[in-house]
Amino acid sequence: MSDSRPSVVVVGVDGSKESMVAARWAADEAVRRQLTLRLIHAFTVPIVGVPAYGIPPDFTEGMQAAGRAALDAAVAEIRQSHPDVALTEELVNYDPRPALVEASAEAALTVVGTRGGGRIPEVVLGSVALHVAAHGRSPVAVIAPNHARSTKGIVLLGVDGSGTSEAAVAYAFDEAALRGAQLDAVLVWDDIAMHGFARGAADLGVLEDQEEHAVLAEQLAGWREKYPDVPVRQLVLRGRPAEVLLKYAADQPAGLPPQMVVVGSRGRGGLTGLLLGSTSQRLICHAQWPVVVVRRESSG
Repeated sequence: MSDSRPSVVVVGVDGSKESMVAARWAADEAVRRQLTLRLIHAFTVPIVGVPAYGIPPDFTEGMQAAGRAALDAAVAEIRQSHPDVALTEELVNYDPRPALVEASAEAALTVVGTRGGGRIPEVVLGSVALHVAAHGRSPVAVIAPNHARSTKGIVLLGVDGSGTSEAAVAYAFDEAALRGAQLDAVLVWDDIAMHGFARGAADLGVLEDQEEHAVLAEQLAGWREKYPDVPVRQLVLRGRPAEVLLKYAADQPAGLPPQMVVVGSRGRGGLTGLLLGSTSQRLICHAQWPVVVVRRESSG
C-alpha cells in the first residue's frame, strides 16, 4: 500500500524579511520531517478603479520580474542555510491567499509570516496570514519575525475539551514525540465569563475546576497511551484563554521558550460560521513563539 501522506512543507515568500524568517523556520521543519520544502511566491497586479484600457503588459512583466527576483533570493538563502533540504519553487500569478490555501491541500504543514511586503499600518497581522490560518487545509504555522527560537523548550497545547481541538491534540503529541519535548496541555476556562460575580461563584469555580480536570484527562488519555514516551503535564487554569496561554508561555524558564504553541482553529465557545476563533486569532497576533493552528478537517 502506498503512503499517501503529504510530503511537502509549503511556505509563502514575498521578498520581505518577515517572510524569510518564516521560510527559514519552514526549512528547519522540512529537514526535521525529511520532507520537501516548497517555496511559493504569489502575486497579483493591483487594480485601482476601472481599468478602461487594460493593464500595460510591461507593468505585469515588472511584477513578474520582481516576484522572480524575490523567489530567487529566497531560494539562494535557503540553499545556503539548509544545503540538505529538498527544495522546489513556484511563481504564481494569483492572489496569495487562495494560492497558499490551495497549496496547503497537498502539504503536511503550511507556513506563513505575520506580515509581508503589502503592509497596512492598521493591520497587526497580515491579511494573508489570517486568511491562510482560517482556511488552510493543513496545519498552519504562523511565525512572528522576532519569535524566540528554541529546540529544547516545551510544546504548549491549548485545549478546551471540544471535538474541534481533537486534531490539535493529535498534532501536538506528534510534534512533542518528533522533538523529544515535554508536552504541556493547558485547558483554560473563563470563570468570570461563566459565573460573573454571582454569590457562590467561588464554590461553583471549584466544582468547575474538577469537571475541567476530568475533561482534560479524558481528552488526553488515548493519546498518552499512543505516545507513552512523551512526558505530559496537564493543567487547568482560569482566565481568558489567549491571555492565560500567552502568560504561561512567557513564564517558561529563561532560555527555554516554547518550541511552538498548538491550538485548534475554533473552540467550543466559537460561532459555527467563524473559521478562526478569537483565541487562536489573538495568539497568532501577539505570540512571540511559533503558533500552529490545526483545523479539525486539516489534521490528515
